[in-house]
This record gives sequence, C-alpha cells and structure tokens, in this order.
Amino acid sequence: MKKATMFFAAVFLLSFSVLLFAQDDGVKDSRYGGFARLHSMGDNPYIVDPDNIKTNPAYISSYANFLWGDIGASTLSPDNGTGQFVGFNFGLNRDVTLGILLTRDDFGSTSIGSIDPMGLVNSLNGLGANIVPLNNNLQLNFSYELGDLALGLGVAYASTTNDFQPATGSGDKNTASQIGANLGLLGYISPTFKFDFGFSIALPSGTFEPGTGDKLEGSNTLMLANARGFITLSKHFTLVPNLAFYNASGTVKSAGQSVDYPSMMGILAGVGLSYRNGNLLISGGPAFTYESTTFPAVENVNPELKDSRMYFPSWNLGAEWYFTEWLVGRAGYVASTFSETSQSTATPTTFDENTRTRFSEGDVRLGVGFRFGGFTLDATVNDDVLREGFNLVGGGTKSFAYLSASFAF
Repeated sequence: MKKATMFFAAVFLLSFSVLLFAQDDGVKDSRYGGFARLHSMGDNPYIVDPDNIKTNPAYISSYANFLWGDIGASTLSPDNGTGQFVGFNFGLNRDVTLGILLTRDDFGSTSIGSIDPMGLVNSLNGLGANIVPLNNNLQLNFSYELGDLALGLGVAYASTTNDFQPATGSGDKNTASQIGANLGLLGYISPTFKFDFGFSIALPSGTFEPGTGDKLEGSNTLMLANARGFITLSKHFTLVPNLAFYNASGTVKSAGQSVDYPSMMGILAGVGLSYRNGNLLISGGPAFTYESTTFPAVENVNPELKDSRMYFPSWNLGAEWYFTEWLVGRAGYVASTFSETSQSTATPTTFDENTRTRFSEGDVRLGVGFRFGGFTLDATVNDDVLREGFNLVGGGTKSFAYLSASFAF
C-alpha cells in the first residue's frame, strides 16, 4: 500500500513538473466550472467561475450560451444526489443575455436560489402550523452589456399551500413563499482594474390561519452584499481584494404579539494573489471574518445574548493546470484559526461569557476536470484515491465526491 501511494504521488508531481516547464500555449475557453471546481481549489473566492452567477447575475454575460449545473454528491442521498441544480444562459444578441436557475431545497449555496435557509417553515410548524416546506425554486436572470460595463438582475420565487376545508365547519390555511432579487455589476474602471459587485435580498414568509384561534405568521429578511477587484500587476499576476457583508433577521407574530428570531451579521475582508501562465492558474490568500448571532431577551427568563466568532487568518489556496488537452488537475488547501465568544444565561438579567481559541483543521483538496469540446465534467477527488493505491482496481473507495457539469456552445 505504501509503495502504491508513493507511486501515485510521484506520477502526480512528475505531471505537474512537466506542466511547469511546458510552453505557454494560451488560455482555453474559460466557460467551464462550478462548485466542484471552486471546492477542489480551496473554496477559492479569488477566481472567476460560473458559480459567481449565484450572487451576481451580471456574470451571465460572461457565460452566454452555457448549460451548467451540479450532479452533486451521494453521501446523504444515494438515489438522487445532494445539491443538484441546473442552469442555462442564452445570448439573445451581443448585449443581452437571459438565464434561468432551477434549484432544490438542498441547494447549499449562498444565493437567492437557496430555499428558506434559516428554517422558517420548520419553526412555524413547531408552533402548530402545518405548512408544506418550500422546494423547487425558480430564478430568472437578465444581463445587459453597456460598453465596459455589464448590468445584471435576478429574481426568484417559490411557494406552497396546504388548505383544508371540511364538509362542515371552518378549515385552516397554510401558505409559504419566498421571493428573492439580486443586482449585479461587472466592468472595468481602467484597463488594469476590473471589478464586480452584487447585492442580494431574500424574503421567506409563512402563514397559518386556523379555523378557530389566532393567526400565526413569520418572516425572514436575508441580505448579502459582495464586491471584488481584479488589479493587474503584471502579465502574470493579479491582486484580488474581496469584501462581503451579510445580515439575517426575522419575526414571528401571533395573537397581536411579535417576537424576534435570532439575528445574524457578518463581514468578510480578504486579499488574494493570482498567477496565470497559459493554462496554469495559482490563486489564494488570507481573509478576516467576523460574524455574530444575537438572541433576543425574554422577560424574566434571559437577557439578550450574543455569540460571535472572529476568523483570522483564514486561508484559501488553490491551483489548476492541464495534464493534457482534455484532463485538468486541481489542488487546494483551506485552514483557519478563530476566536469564539459565547454568552449563556446566569440570571434573567445577567450572563456568563466564555472566549476561547478554536481551529478549523487544515484540509487538502484534490480535483479533476474532463474537457471534451464544449463539455466539461468537474469533480472533487476523494483523498483516499491516493491512499488506496492499486486497491482501487476491483475495490477501494469512491473516486469522486462531488460532480459539476457544463456545456458551452
């Protein structure tokens, strides 16, 4: 086993070394990628990828005539895969592009396509409602290019009903909906300074109207703003500052009274450096993140409580290169150190506070991409592929953990 693992590692390093000394033959069509690509490159926020469409619809202008989506993973759902979705962008003309995203309730990305991310419906059902959970979100995207600037707009909507009307007496009504919208900008401030900016808002809500008794309703407000700059330093190097802010809050109303849900706020700032030489891309850098969750006070029970986490440094590192014309290799690494402060009730008006250092362990990521004309299949690679060695033939473990696919035409 040890010899087999060393053999595969040697082949991997030899192929990478050959690539480094290969001639620069130009960058291939950049219309490919997705979650599997970004994940295998260390959840990399410093590179451009179709995954950026989820928070910035202006990016569909860069991915016109493009079919893409996730085949997902089978860890939790062996029959249908988790995280599956499909998207399609079509260029009407040189300036206008239309797009569509169809997402499910297990769509884990930060996006208006993500359905009820704070679990509002489940909370209302726990209070006596019988609301059908939201699913099958539909998102429509639009972009318009105006010179060096692309403008984008996205809207998404999902809803459910569960009404019961008995033969006699009064029935009850259960409804839920989520509407979302996002705006995006993409363009050049100067020949050496490109930027993108996106703002998203999602508004899940649910209502229970019993035949007798008090009406129960709740709502959430979810917001995200994110921006990046791409500053060209030289032929091969680009500096990429990254900034994001997000906020989530909500309320539930019953019998004329309103109670706040826990609210969340976060801010992220990072800076990455990208190196590109032909079909070799290396990108990564450190980031700072602060996020907090506030739990409202309950009279005679607990004071307002807050949990917070401050991450620094968080590292996202990744590389991508071509083994052959049709085979792409990827590797990444993620790690973070953070300080966590938690408060707990001591008395109805006071709290205890604990602050401690914690770690997100470093994790090596591996990935591959298969490109055949306009079709690309991207996959994250199970680490055990290297550990299993020749046991993979006729046995061993699953090779691919998560799959994304795209087709550019």
